[in-house]
Amino acid sequence: MHTPTDIGIGARIAAYRRLHRLTQKQLSTKANISYSLLVKVEQGRRPASGSLIAAVARAMSVPVTTFTGQPYSNDYTHDRLDGPLSDLRASLDNYDFPLDELPLRSLTEIVVDVHETLHARRAANFGRIVRMAPPLIDELVQVSQTATGHTAEQAHRQLVHVYRSAYDVAYGLGLSDLVSLLLARMDYSAERSADPYLMALHGYMRAYACFSTGRHEVGRKIIAKARTGVEDGVRAGELSALCSAGNLHLRAAMLATRQGDADAARGELGEARRMADRLGREVTGDMGEGLHVQSFGPTNVAIHAAAVEMELGNHAKSLQLAKQVRPPADYFPDRLGHFWIDTARSQLWTGKPDSALASLLNARKVAPQQAKYHPAVRETISGLVHAARRTPDTLIGYASWCGVQL
Repeated sequence: MHTPTDIGIGARIAAYRRLHRLTQKQLSTKANISYSLLVKVEQGRRPASGSLIAAVARAMSVPVTTFTGQPYSNDYTHDRLDGPLSDLRASLDNYDFPLDELPLRSLTEIVVDVHETLHARRAANFGRIVRMAPPLIDELVQVSQTATGHTAEQAHRQLVHVYRSAYDVAYGLGLSDLVSLLLARMDYSAERSADPYLMALHGYMRAYACFSTGRHEVGRKIIAKARTGVEDGVRAGELSALCSAGNLHLRAAMLATRQGDADAARGELGEARRMADRLGREVTGDMGEGLHVQSFGPTNVAIHAAAVEMELGNHAKSLQLAKQVRPPADYFPDRLGHFWIDTARSQLWTGKPDSALASLLNARKVAPQQAKYHPAVRETISGLVHAARRTPDTLIGYASWCGVQL
């Protein structure tokens, strides 16, 4: 049975503020945020931005997910995720021992399935990823612990990619404990992969987790350290290095926005644009380019340019930049989904509710599971419902689908 979310982010902030015996004025001062904005967020008249949520979470010493309401576990049974998630957790128990009873396929056969998980990740198909990942992890751990030399390194490389795909699911569902465990497993295999770009990928993913904790300054230090591992390759113009560095700059830009550091965010964005200009094309990161090559290119930079301004609160400018995004016909659904979610947030803030709903419908079309479980979608839907004089059937249907109680 599909069970709706019973309370919004603003109401949760208000409830925890009272629990901590803080007035709105005291919390706004402690979190270094606008008092009037906090009042509007608590009343449901303004959607809560990521930076505001992180600030109040830090101020009250609680996880960000306390306010987003994640994980939305009531929906897991509806989407048949609960069983596979349990299997995923169980598969992570072993990472350093061979299991005699496990039948073994060749690494060549296993890599084909790893590639399928990468396609599922790009499609934000959470269900397919969590169903495929557990047996792949078991097989690859077996190879990594029974083989030697290059074969063992190859197995660890494949493990990093499977862990990364599973990480995207765990993060998207707000499962912070599972995110931490997957990061630890990524680190273990990346160190044994003999691939410096996978160590940089681990830093990229580790910094992403800092959005959930609100430790954005830590995330920026992680990114800075990860960049040192690819600097030589960047100077040499290596494809893997340019793509890795470009993505690290984009992540640093978003972390800077959460700290309100507009100059640093735009500076990082400019560096990412420079990497994209050197590439001169969209890099898909498919098997033909090498499995350790991250996807990167001008479209990703353009999407992040709009996202940076949205996070900084410059919603009109964000929408102007969003109009300049021209993704290729076969562009990645997971990135397009985020783009439409961010666009909807700016459209709501600028008084364009019909456009915001249209953008959310686009997000659901390209990456439905990502949209369904994204807290910003639920917050935007709540804002649209609050702003509507008469709630249209399309909005009612969307709210019911993603678990928002009207």
